[in-house]
Amino acid sequence: MKKILDAALETAALDGAVYADARFGCFDTQVIATRDQMIQHLSDSTESGLCVRAYIDGAWGQASGELMTEDAAALLGKRAVEIARLSARINRRHLELTPLTSYIAEWRPPVRIDPFSVPLKQKTDLLLEINGRIRENASVQEAHARMHFKRSHKLFASTLGSFLDQMQIWSSVDFSAVAVGNGRFVSRDYQGSPRQIGWEGIEGQPVLEEAPRVAREAVEKLTAPEPTEERIDLILLPSHTRLIIHETIGHALELDRILGWEADYAGTSFATREKLGTYRYGSEIFNVTADRTRDHGMASCGYDDDGVPCGRWPMISGGILMDYAATRDTAPLAGFDRSRACAYADNWSSFPILRMPNVCIDPGPAGSPSLEQLIADTSNGILVDGMDSYSIDHQRINFQFGGDYCRRIRNGRVEEPLYNVTYEGSNPSFWSSVDAICGESEWRPAGIYGCAKGQPVQITALTHGSSPLRLRNITLRRQAP
Repeated sequence: MKKILDAALETAALDGAVYADARFGCFDTQVIATRDQMIQHLSDSTESGLCVRAYIDGAWGQASGELMTEDAAALLGKRAVEIARLSARINRRHLELTPLTSYIAEWRPPVRIDPFSVPLKQKTDLLLEINGRIRENASVQEAHARMHFKRSHKLFASTLGSFLDQMQIWSSVDFSAVAVGNGRFVSRDYQGSPRQIGWEGIEGQPVLEEAPRVAREAVEKLTAPEPTEERIDLILLPSHTRLIIHETIGHALELDRILGWEADYAGTSFATREKLGTYRYGSEIFNVTADRTRDHGMASCGYDDDGVPCGRWPMISGGILMDYAATRDTAPLAGFDRSRACAYADNWSSFPILRMPNVCIDPGPAGSPSLEQLIADTSNGILVDGMDSYSIDHQRINFQFGGDYCRRIRNGRVEEPLYNVTYEGSNPSFWSSVDAICGESEWRPAGIYGCAKGQPVQITALTHGSSPLRLRNITLRRQAP
């Protein structure tokens, strides 16, 4: 395979490329979905191919194909150079690339049991048993359970002399209970955290024990009272914070969005470059770290698809905006001399674009309250668990979010569940209202599958994490019926 990659690079260099890289990718995906005691969907797919990029006169060109021979690779190298030259004629922005040295390395995630080696019957039996446990509750009308596995194996070579061999493996299981009654149609989800892990990550989750709880809480939502519109304190669990981290911080701090590259599809960002180092994004105890090296992180790997080594860095420190997610070709446009290794291509034929890293809220320092203490210290609040509806404007400023399962807190005690809970906020006043974050022992990661970006659209996965945290005086709204 290295000979095939080298054939593409040699041709691109001979044809005038200032820089070129070649990436072979093989992608395996398995999705299983069940409803009650039926298998609704089952797909297994494998696809592979070669992608070649060439950089000339401040512009990129790319060509890709499935035929894996040295001659075919050479033709792709030639075609990538042709496209780069055409792009340079019409390119409105001359792209510079941050400096980069060569690397020869292999990277693998911490996986013990390859999920693709586990018999299909073992997987479907577990999903159907989960559904059976849910349907033991007579008030539940439907049970749904799903598994999703993906393996990405990439070989990367460049004219700098790099050769990288990397594999990523993602595994997830989730399920939901649907209940109907009292004029309502509701669901309650078990939003298991997808991770870069093997089958041991599925076996390690107490899914059979959790299924009856999920069913019971779905039924509780049928008769739960609706909240009044008011200003109230919120305690958010990590199962919920992943949604707001993703939308109000992760996307807001993508440099390509700030540069306007996403304006016609997914918007821009309020967190513009002149705010770095001075802008108050959150309270003084609010710290956010980007990290593409975290064990089991969905966006973790050794090197990005530009061949840049991955790392970790503060995005928000003491509530102040400090840094962005950046790539080799976006960083110079913002005056930066280094990439943050955030280039990612979701398929062998995709062009690498800027994708957010694992973005997490740091836990509180030693001596921070536990969740139990935080609840005891809250006289009028709501405990928010899981993800539900969301809406955010195109500059990532004003937003509304809803939780999957919300409960009233009165005088330091968690009481009845609530129905149709939505709250609203605005950057940066929302994060500036954080007055307490639980400590490291209660910090939890929460993965997200299916983040869409780019034209053509690419899909990626990443991890957000936090400890439970409290926000003061947040506006509560009723969801539309």
